[in-house]
Amino acid sequence: MTTSNPIQIILNENKTNRPMVDIDIIKSPMKYEILDLLKHNEMNFEEIVENTSKSKASVSMHLRDLREEGIVNYKADPSDNRKKIFFLNADYLGSVDSNNIKKTHKNQTKLLIDKFIENGEIEYVVLLTHTFKSLLMEFGMDISPVLQKIGNYIGDYLFNQLYDEDLDIFMDNISSYWQKNHLGKIYFELDNNIKITCIDCFESVQVPKSGVPICNLEKGMFETLFNRFFKFDLNIEEIMCYSMGDEKCVYELRP
Repeated sequence: MTTSNPIQIILNENKTNRPMVDIDIIKSPMKYEILDLLKHNEMNFEEIVENTSKSKASVSMHLRDLREEGIVNYKADPSDNRKKIFFLNADYLGSVDSNNIKKTHKNQTKLLIDKFIENGEIEYVVLLTHTFKSLLMEFGMDISPVLQKIGNYIGDYLFNQLYDEDLDIFMDNISSYWQKNHLGKIYFELDNNIKITCIDCFESVQVPKSGVPICNLEKGMFETLFNRFFKFDLNIEEIMCYSMGDEKCVYELRP
């Protein structure tokens, strides 16, 4: 059996006794084979052995490991209490195939985002990103770095549209773009640092309060826009956010 390793699965908090949702990476071909069987059907021990063509001792050892991790569970066979029926106690997140990764163009994600924005579909990009963000947050996954990277890609494309060598005009262009595309109302304050205020922020104005800043997509956009304008890297931090109970989102950029 050809496997695509490692696979990622996520423990379902509704099925396990674990207090938190965890992500497990499975690299064993034998464990992958067992999980692939149980992904489609519940099976008793003899059926698993028959379908893997492995020894009973080997299957038993791997099933024990998977049970201890909370990934697989079992119940009594109603037709024979001496037998156990095994079932998957977790959800697949997906698999990672190193061969496919090598074939993927390193700039493919950026090219796709550029195409959407070029066609005037930035609202679609934002909606799609938030959909995945919400889905993964249900599993307890934090994808903040990924969102900020996507924001960097968007900012890189927008820079060519919004750039002006006059900083005031450049910031006016950003404000106009945000408002035109329903991303929020932007205000700038210049001192030793740059402070950016966003009212009705598209990323957080309607989300439940979590106590932490969550506008990583917008943060990445501002980061790239101003890094490219000044031609050096700035540190950006979101110091206020709707998700923190604030009535606006505020970012601070400093050298």
